[in-house]
Amino acid sequence: MTSLYGRLRAAILDGEFRPGAVLTEVALAAAYGVSRTPVREALRRLEQDGIIKRDGRQLTVRLTTPEEVLEIYDCRIVLEGMAAEWAARMRTDYDLALMGRALDRMANLRQDAMPSEMTSANHVFHDSLWKASHNSTLFDLLERLGVHIRRYPEPTVSQPGRWEEVVREHKAILDAIRERDAEQARQRSIEHMTAARNLRLAMICRERD
Repeated sequence: MTSLYGRLRAAILDGEFRPGAVLTEVALAAAYGVSRTPVREALRRLEQDGIIKRDGRQLTVRLTTPEEVLEIYDCRIVLEGMAAEWAARMRTDYDLALMGRALDRMANLRQDAMPSEMTSANHVFHDSLWKASHNSTLFDLLERLGVHIRRYPEPTVSQPGRWEEVVREHKAILDAIRERDAEQARQRSIEHMTAARNLRLAMICRERD
């Protein structure tokens, strides 16, 4: 069974609790049918993750600023490249199967798919790649960074033509990992995340015009 922490984090990522929403122990305990003790622990972990913040006596869902998002992308570019490099060296046949299934899901997603469906399918591929690195530290760091990017409005994968590019880029990364070409996997992953970062920058600039 998913922990209360995991359920609350998923609810925030899915937009059930929007930035600025106040989270109280009493209301959450009632909503999830638990005592206040597990709620208090879940909120403590979410605060440590930087997903929620304390405003006086209140805990609210934190907004990730555009500047922070770009900083996160810069970090992810380096770490995603490292994860792909490790995956090329450490992957198992089972890892390849999981990544292949995730890529097939992306390629078969219908054209009128909701942005949330695209984001979810994209995350599954990256999650399977991180796990294929068999580096728990890398996985933890990338998971934490990914949480903040996923909370930012309007995902890059929803931009015209970007989804098809993402599928092709993921395929190139997976091909390199399958061939155990660590340098090629790292480079393709860096290029993939750099393209996402540049697109995000363009989207932010349009919002501010």
